[in-house]
Amino acid sequence: MKFRNIVLILLLAVTFEVNAQQPTLLPQFTFYKLDGKPFSNTDIKQGKKNLFMFFDCTCEHCQRESKSLNANYARFKDVNIYMITMDEAYIIPQFFNSYAKGLNAKPNVLVLQDKKRIFIPTFLPVKYPAMYLYSPAGKLLMYQSGDGGIKKMMTLVSK
Repeated sequence: MKFRNIVLILLLAVTFEVNAQQPTLLPQFTFYKLDGKPFSNTDIKQGKKNLFMFFDCTCEHCQRESKSLNANYARFKDVNIYMITMDEAYIIPQFFNSYAKGLNAKPNVLVLQDKKRIFIPTFLPVKYPAMYLYSPAGKLLMYQSGDGGIKKMMTLVSK
């Protein structure tokens, strides 16, 4: 009987996914610009909302959300947009040319590399793409992941 209870508990533990809670305040971080220079919290442009989008160049959901962000860029032009990836620098321009042409060249968009693999343990994303919208004061306004996140965030960025 004890063995059956242990098996049941283990089965339940494996079956139920534990959702980690996203940070409600912007965490400390250091990512890297494509030229290799570090970029951290202290480098964020002040006075605007901040959108952090964690993406993978080969992720179809990321490709669709980046395309959506590019198509709706006018709604996000007053938001600092930080697009973070763990991908190698050589593939990133190809991603933007294929799925969000010109987005990476917008004045409020900065593409960053997560060379030290800190985004996942720091921001606790559930799946790609993970999108975090923070207030100018660094408070989490909205977290979205997967498809449809950009459309959901459009209501908050215009407020």
